[in-house]
Amino acid sequence: MNLNISVLCDTCQEQTNCRLGFSNREYQPLRFRCASCGAPIDITMTLNFENVGADIQVKNAKRIYSEEFKPETNFVDLHLDFPVSFGKYIMGITPFIAASMRIDHKDMPIHAIRIEGLNKIFKQREKIKNIFTLYKRNKHELFKEKSLEFLGSKMGCDTELDRNRALYFVIERAFFPFSEPKKKLDTVAFFKHKLIELESVNKEALFLFINKVVENGFLKNTQKDCLEVYPRIIDIELMLRPALFLDFDKQYENCPVPYRVSSHEFLETKDLYKDIAEIISRALVLVAGINNLLKRDSHDVFAAKKRTPSNLDKFTDFSLGEKLNYIDDSWYSLSGDVMDNHLRNSIAHYKVEYNDVTQEIIYYPKREGMKQKCSESMYFLDFSRRILLAFRELHRLNLLTKCLFNFYYLEILGWQGTPYDL
Repeated sequence: MNLNISVLCDTCQEQTNCRLGFSNREYQPLRFRCASCGAPIDITMTLNFENVGADIQVKNAKRIYSEEFKPETNFVDLHLDFPVSFGKYIMGITPFIAASMRIDHKDMPIHAIRIEGLNKIFKQREKIKNIFTLYKRNKHELFKEKSLEFLGSKMGCDTELDRNRALYFVIERAFFPFSEPKKKLDTVAFFKHKLIELESVNKEALFLFINKVVENGFLKNTQKDCLEVYPRIIDIELMLRPALFLDFDKQYENCPVPYRVSSHEFLETKDLYKDIAEIISRALVLVAGINNLLKRDSHDVFAAKKRTPSNLDKFTDFSLGEKLNYIDDSWYSLSGDVMDNHLRNSIAHYKVEYNDVTQEIIYYPKREGMKQKCSESMYFLDFSRRILLAFRELHRLNLLTKCLFNFYYLEILGWQGTPYDL
């Protein structure tokens, strides 16, 4: 369903024609910037599913009557679930139709399932965030109560092993729309295989490594760092909906085009990318330790290079870019170009400009003193996609912490797991 409306900007009195594409979400906050003055204009739709209607509220502009959408008048397509093009109004080519023309017909139902999952996450967001808080604060009884209620389960949840299992069941249930299910299963199986391989070859060295990262608190702190990100992803689920669509849009992958995101803005979310990169950098210490075990039988021994870290503790203080240089021929590879150091460093050093109207991000990754000449650019949708891919990578590394904890409890401490259902 779509609705055409016209609004007059409160700041400059410029008219903008809007085609509003309806998502299957009760509350739909949409935003764009006036093409004339750059002022933010918010259009909020609250759906009434019983009466098949919608309450539409406009902020920073006034809704006006317009007989037709004339080509010389500013125009925006708006939709929460799909990227929308900058350009002129074309009757009939709604955001849904335009999106359907870009992907395989079998993929649209999958995108719809993910979107419906996000709708449920939004409704349960406070419960989900509360479960993470209770786990991090070691409120064991309350965590057990709330997590099992969320899961609809009666599984054991009285030991660290059981609580660890319950936590990751909650994560998988709550965040499945963002994940790639088959890759998740393959990842966990791969981690287990590597640990079993190491145990069969050098059990003593593996146990020494795992004991170290557990006893010095590094494994728990890495897990807690990862858990800090999940609630922040819930907060920007609207922004990530169009980014999820790009999983299926192979045309975009081969030839990116300017696309608009109809909710959130760059300045609201820029720090999240930087923070995820830092947590991934920290988690790579675990990857490096296992890599050293596989190749040199000690988690502290790196391949000889210039400025080679003397041990894993020294490696921990290296930057993300430096760390990647010392994980030689790694058993674990970051997915694609998930970490853009140029972008991350530019954000960290406030060397980024954002055009509110076109949603173009311009950043300056090089050290140029007071001058800023060498720039790179992307659109906000590309940045949203980077956050999604970075979050998926963080989630994979968080699954590694899960596997290491399980190995510690089961193989080193010799605990017995409890049945899933009691």
